[in-house]
Amino acid sequence: MIPNTKISQTLSDFASSMVNQLPHDYSKQELETVMSFVITVWNAVTVDAWEKNTQQEKAVLNALGTERDAWLAAKRLIKRKKTKFGHDLRAVGDHWVREESDGELIFGCTANINLEKMKLPGKH
Repeated sequence: MIPNTKISQTLSDFASSMVNQLPHDYSKQELETVMSFVITVWNAVTVDAWEKNTQQEKAVLNALGTERDAWLAAKRLIKRKKTKFGHDLRAVGDHWVREESDGELIFGCTANINLEKMKLPGKH
């Protein structure tokens, strides 16, 4: 079933543990970096769910190599995606962070859906 929440809100919720680790006055670039990392993990787990394997998850972890902190962060996100967001099989397409005139940072993104892999009402 296709979730009825905005993908940007879902990703913000998913990324909250990492965003909360940023300094209080984090920059647009710091948020962009975190969200890009989070989206990479989200999409890897999502594509693996579509394909019923763990190839993308392994590729992300292998790409991190000996970066222990990043590797552990990715492992935590993988577990979080599978346990709390596993039902959401939307991938993230374009994403951005926009800075408002008052300095507020706004995250946005688009969803990509593989309809062949989604369980639609009435389809079994």
